[in-house]
Amino acid sequence: MLHHDRIARVQTRMREQGIDAYLILTHDDYIYLFGEDRYQPRAIIPAVGEPIIITFRGEEDEVRSAFGLKDVKVFGTVGQQIKDVVDSMRGLFQQGGHDGKMTVGVQMGFFTPAFLLNMFQKANPQVQVVSIAPVMDELRMVKSADEVAIMHRAADIADAGMRRATEVLWPGLTENEVGAEIEYAMRKAGGHGVATPVFVNSGIRSRWLHGTVTDKRIEVGDLVVIDLVPRYLGYCANLCRTFVVGTPTEDQRKIHAAYLKAQQVVRDNLKPGMKIKQLDDLAKAVFTESGYGDYFVSGISHSIGLMFEETPAPTIHPADGNVEIRTGMTLTIGHSILAVPQVGGVRLEDTYYLAEDGLQQLTHASVELELPIAIC
Repeated sequence: MLHHDRIARVQTRMREQGIDAYLILTHDDYIYLFGEDRYQPRAIIPAVGEPIIITFRGEEDEVRSAFGLKDVKVFGTVGQQIKDVVDSMRGLFQQGGHDGKMTVGVQMGFFTPAFLLNMFQKANPQVQVVSIAPVMDELRMVKSADEVAIMHRAADIADAGMRRATEVLWPGLTENEVGAEIEYAMRKAGGHGVATPVFVNSGIRSRWLHGTVTDKRIEVGDLVVIDLVPRYLGYCANLCRTFVVGTPTEDQRKIHAAYLKAQQVVRDNLKPGMKIKQLDDLAKAVFTESGYGDYFVSGISHSIGLMFEETPAPTIHPADGNVEIRTGMTLTIGHSILAVPQVGGVRLEDTYYLAEDGLQQLTHASVELELPIAIC
């Protein structure tokens, strides 16, 4: 479904920012504006007029039927795809009567295909490429009711994955084997893949900032950090829990309790009008009081939606710390790791929606630390 209202708002903001066209190369903005996904999403939103879709020739009939657009360019190879983009941009340049450079916005993110952008710039020396963030970030920050409903579904899928994790987290299994069970459970629950690799970080690896799965075998007494970011219809939910297989040590209990308290304090105090960096201040105060202030990593919260980290994402863009939280945002609480030498790492993360009547928690997995050997 073509989101005409969103496209109109995008075009208004493009004109305000002096951007002549938006070249879409990423899945998230394509989904946001066109209501569906493609393996290689390519589209151009001019500041005035109808969007231009660039699609594979086998998909042409479907695209025309779905969107009712006149301007659909068809490619059979990557080279033809680039040519279609270049020709479309040159056509807009000529129609617009530009005397100097044409300004084209592009998303500068994790998944922007740099080689395509480079080829486009070489073929269009008259084009000035700028970040589309000033146009798109503001629009995507506050979610519609439909978007929130989809994220509720993504959160249910994350919960299903974490339930399966507690069922199969046995001593002797590899992280990879546990991760496979989790991913299968999320697919069976309706998930459409993951936005980031499933983390199953055990033992010393629980202290890692990021993670994956390895062939390391899980041992009795290991701290195990499991982080899930499933997708549903393009939208994400983030859920992280930390477990000990067997009886936790006193130090393991202490860092887990400190993290749980920090998450609760942030959740209880989060409200519209706060700057997102103020949430870090709340969390750091808890960790400092608990004796772990030296191990605090900033970035306890970030926005989430069509990307696993959206604006505000202060761990990626420190200036985002000054972004004010507002009603309608979807956020995570518990993003950063508490990594304590000789003990291990702990993280607890959930996805929330800031509704008119307060904060709603979307993910609901148990926060219990201990997984007794008897049930494993």
